[in-house]
Amino acid sequence: AEEAELQPLIDQVRAMLRSMNDGDTSASAYDTAWVAMVPKVGGDGGAQPQFPATVRWIVDHQLPDGSWGDSALFSAYDRMINTLACVVALTKWSLEPARCEAGLSFLHENMWRLAEEEAESMPIGFEIAFPSLIQTARDLGVVDFPYGHPALQSIYANREVKLKRIPRDMMHRVPTSILHSLEGMPDLDWPRLLNLQSCDG
Repeated sequence: AEEAELQPLIDQVRAMLRSMNDGDTSASAYDTAWVAMVPKVGGDGGAQPQFPATVRWIVDHQLPDGSWGDSALFSAYDRMINTLACVVALTKWSLEPARCEAGLSFLHENMWRLAEEEAESMPIGFEIAFPSLIQTARDLGVVDFPYGHPALQSIYANREVKLKRIPRDMMHRVPTSILHSLEGMPDLDWPRLLNLQSCDG
């Protein structure tokens, strides 16, 4: 009797698994923004993006509250890093100032949420990637970002702990968790890092 009751649920799970496309991943505003920042090869001094479709995607996917990220589930980590990445990408090309302003407004209003978020829900490498992205924003002259917000202090502290735990030379010699968040890190020895690339790419 118990097996008969469970069978419809088992069938439903099987149907869901069969309908999934193996290898598909959802679009990522964060990753798209990093690709959008790649300057055109052989262009006029890197004044245009190499992949303009990524910039169009960013413009088309801003959420009504001014943020970018998962619209179905609110996570401060997700929304903050995605939003800042998209603002930085648009700022790099001096595009869509109103969208950038809306994104920065969202960041101002919600930065406190980072201090309230459960540490267990922090994405891998967030404490490395987010400060690197903040530095990129600073380098691009994004002035209306809350650089000194108290919620950022623990993230900066966690970054220092992690970077001290994994010396830079070791990071270039053996695979470490920092490989998940190399984007935006300055002064990397890419020829050495490429030796750590997985055989599947």
